[in-house]
Amino acid sequence: MFVVFLFVCVALYLLALNSYCDQGGNFDLGVCSITSFIPW
Repeated sequence: MFVVFLFVCVALYLLALNSYCDQGGNFDLGVCSITSFIPW
């Protein structure tokens, strides 16, 4: 059950990060280039 909760948290985090990157945000770590591979 904890694994499902953890997966949901990670998915929501990536979704928020992808939304931030779509708005023109940019991280020095290159996180936005990683989120470009996420289909949503």
